[in-house]
Amino acid sequence: MKQNNCFIYTSRLCNHKRKTLEDSCIVKKSNDIFITYCQNDSLDKFEADISSIAGKSSFFYFLRKRISATLISLISVIVILFAIGSVSIYEDILKKIVFEMPFSWETKDSISLFFVGIFFLGLLMMPSLLDGERSEFKNLISSWFNKDIRRLKKLKLAFSNFDKKTVIHLYNFDLEDSNHWIWRLLISSLLNRFNTVNFYVRNDKSQNILKRLKEFDLLNIELIKREKSAKKCDVEILLSSKEQKLYSLMQLCSTVILKQRDKKSFISLELFEYCGKNFIKDDIDNKNQLIFGFQNFINRSFEDFRFLTQEKALQVYFTSNVTFKDLEEEEKRLAYYLRNHIEECLSYFENPISFLILYYYVKEIVLDKKRTIKILEKFIESIEKKQQYELIDLYWFDISGLMFDSKDSNNFEDSTNSYYRQLSIDSLNKLIVLFKRNGHFEQALLVSSYLYEINPAKYSVIICSLYERMGNFDKALNSLPKNMSSNLNIKPNDTEVKFYQRKAWIIVSQRKKELKEEGLESLEKLKNIIFSHNEDNAPLWLWHYYNIKANYEEWEENYDKAVNHYKKCLSIPTLGAFEYGASFVNMAIAYRFIYLTQTTQEIAKINEAIKLGKIGLMLKQSVGDRDEMPIVLHNQALNILCKVSNSSIDTSLCNEVLDLTQDALEILDKTKSVKRLGMILIENHIAKSLLKIEDINILKRLEKQIKVLDENELNQLLKLYKQFIKVNKIEKLDFLENKLENN
Repeated sequence: MKQNNCFIYTSRLCNHKRKTLEDSCIVKKSNDIFITYCQNDSLDKFEADISSIAGKSSFFYFLRKRISATLISLISVIVILFAIGSVSIYEDILKKIVFEMPFSWETKDSISLFFVGIFFLGLLMMPSLLDGERSEFKNLISSWFNKDIRRLKKLKLAFSNFDKKTVIHLYNFDLEDSNHWIWRLLISSLLNRFNTVNFYVRNDKSQNILKRLKEFDLLNIELIKREKSAKKCDVEILLSSKEQKLYSLMQLCSTVILKQRDKKSFISLELFEYCGKNFIKDDIDNKNQLIFGFQNFINRSFEDFRFLTQEKALQVYFTSNVTFKDLEEEEKRLAYYLRNHIEECLSYFENPISFLILYYYVKEIVLDKKRTIKILEKFIESIEKKQQYELIDLYWFDISGLMFDSKDSNNFEDSTNSYYRQLSIDSLNKLIVLFKRNGHFEQALLVSSYLYEINPAKYSVIICSLYERMGNFDKALNSLPKNMSSNLNIKPNDTEVKFYQRKAWIIVSQRKKELKEEGLESLEKLKNIIFSHNEDNAPLWLWHYYNIKANYEEWEENYDKAVNHYKKCLSIPTLGAFEYGASFVNMAIAYRFIYLTQTTQEIAKINEAIKLGKIGLMLKQSVGDRDEMPIVLHNQALNILCKVSNSSIDTSLCNEVLDLTQDALEILDKTKSVKRLGMILIENHIAKSLLKIEDINILKRLEKQIKVLDENELNQLLKLYKQFIKVNKIEKLDFLENKLENN
């Protein structure tokens, strides 16, 4: 048993002395030798490094090295020559005995017999010499033929220059298997020479190293796990090619992608493992094939490499020991991979950091914005579930910006693409809680006000609570209703709601006075069933109610009240561009009526109508709506014509009307619809007349369409025609003059 002490240390790789791959792998300090192995270090490099150190330690080292090498070669040659000569002598004397008997015995024959006897004894004793206690002779002969043995002798010679009590520190030797030269040659030389050898290895490799060392029959082997220190650590040169690959992937799966160097760089370990198993696919024969699990590398990153630390549950981030690489190309590849697997990722991930990183990877390359919204909704849900509230403060406002004021319809255009308008009600409710936990009470109030209409009783209590948290007790009290009715009614079904919606809407659309009371009754019933329960109302129910209510106010010529109801429509959450677009179009109509009914017409009112109409048109076009688009185009054309009728002719405005009506006619012709066709034809005719463009076909179609118009549309058409005739901006049309006389 060898009289050696071997100590295996874990969590101490940071103590290595080698800085770069080009540096010497051997460093000597006082009575300690530090040997750091890096993958792909060659035995030639090690020999050169140890020779350099040994040469400085002993004046006679190089001389002994030369003599040793020469002596081994000389002895080997002498032994071989002696054997060849003995064989030759044996052959000569054997010939004499066999072919020349009897012959005269001479002195030279006695000498020949002596050499033959020695050769015989040598052959007889050879097995014993080769299998002797220390096999010196065997090794001497083998060294001449075997390169490894020759190198082993050189290593032993180099190490012989150091005191046996020198403490040897070996780093990263767990990187290679037992067949590698560091274990076949180097370790055996060190263990045979020095009393104390310390191994510094990865935690998960300690048992494997312990097992290997036991095969060397050592006196004492001890495994020591030391607590990791917080000092700066640089171990990147110790990483194997496999570990380097995972090290890069780990950086790709972190918030480094956000390019926010002023914040901690969090890493998603579940994203790291997911990408490692799916994004990186190595062939079986690839030298970089991963031979250990991802969990092992994660553990090493915590314990051995000190790349990672954990502050709170699931919040793992990089330490200052990490050097970030330029991985732009890899980021692009990973982004497209994740984009193609968004649904799988959404079902697999649980950590909010995972969803955050996923969002930043795909936000620029996902064409369907609904998929992006799903990621953000999962991000919000996971923050609430894991109670990692500070992530809202750290990242949410960088993503979505501040919440808009839903009561201010003037900012609608700026907030059209806001994520807050696209998130589900459930996600918005979670955001209220998260904003509250982070002290963003103003933001929580704005979201609560946005959701207020779907359940006034519920959100008035939430708003009260938020004002109380802010210390505004008067506002808190005033935000509560005077009484809370205990409505026990169940939420109505969709069919019942739609029945009263359709009936009230059809009547108000026709403007038939004889049906007006019936329409108002339907509207009142709609109100009762919507607001007679304490559950959340569907946003679309509320939008239809306020939209229909506004139309009845227009019928009563209460245009200011109509505008307020349309603003209510705009404040209802989670609707789409279709509904919001219609609200803007309708509000523009209300402003047009306000302008037309004023004693002194304010140009600002019609300008507001044109502005709102453009927003409505843009929103409607964004969803490709062909059903209501002719109505939208007609109303915008009418808004502009109302301005043109009371001002000097503006060619650009006339061309805009012409384009709007041409588009409307094209859609109606394709869909074979005649809804508002009469109005669109007269608007088109007026625009062409103002621009001095003749079009007989439009006049023929208009004359034909006049015969089938309902009373409401006919009256509106004649009113517009009369308005332009009155100011002498267009010529009279006989068939319309006849209609005016009959009316």
